[in-house]
Amino acid sequence: MDYINIRHATEADIPFLVKTIIEAEKSGTEVLSYSSIFGVTEAETEDYLTQVLEEEIDGCELSVSSFMVAESDNQIVAALSAWVEGSEGLASSKLKGNLLSFVLPPQAIQKAAKVSGLLNQVHIDYIDGTVQKGAGYVIESFRKKGLLGRLTEEIFAYYKEKNPEIKIAHTQVFECNIPALKANQKIGFEVVDSVECEDLTVLKYLPSNKKLLLKRQL
Repeated sequence: MDYINIRHATEADIPFLVKTIIEAEKSGTEVLSYSSIFGVTEAETEDYLTQVLEEEIDGCELSVSSFMVAESDNQIVAALSAWVEGSEGLASSKLKGNLLSFVLPPQAIQKAAKVSGLLNQVHIDYIDGTVQKGAGYVIESFRKKGLLGRLTEEIFAYYKEKNPEIKIAHTQVFECNIPALKANQKIGFEVVDSVECEDLTVLKYLPSNKKLLLKRQL
């Protein structure tokens, strides 16, 4: 296997991090939730996510500091995010919402508000004081090499060293994303809960109407 260097992400990595977030959100489908929920194009989504990441707000899935990247020959080939929920004194969902409200136009926020009730049926709250594993992505030529597993272990070790009292990690996966589900189970995650929306209109906005909660001991 090619020599892989794993390191914390920096602002210079933002283009790859945006790609990671978008591909993770699609979960192997053509549905990009940011575009469908806010009524913006994928290109506009890329621009807004870039602006959000440039704000450098820690403690949520849209933070540069939550990512580690894997490099081969000085080129990024994979990335993964994780954060400690509540570490910045606010819920990560609140931080994320504030960031999106800051960069998105008012009409996009209003459009999202109209479907919030529907989307909440496929929502699972994060638990304070746990590590939350978020978006991950590997370029096609480096898949099936265990990179997301290596990134997971590196990022968990980092948070465990900083926060030895933390015992639990969670991740959330749409049911349709079988590769992600299997990859997480391979590294010790187990499905512990699920939520499902019976109104299939939600599939206009999300890759699946069912989300799984997975848990692992640290």
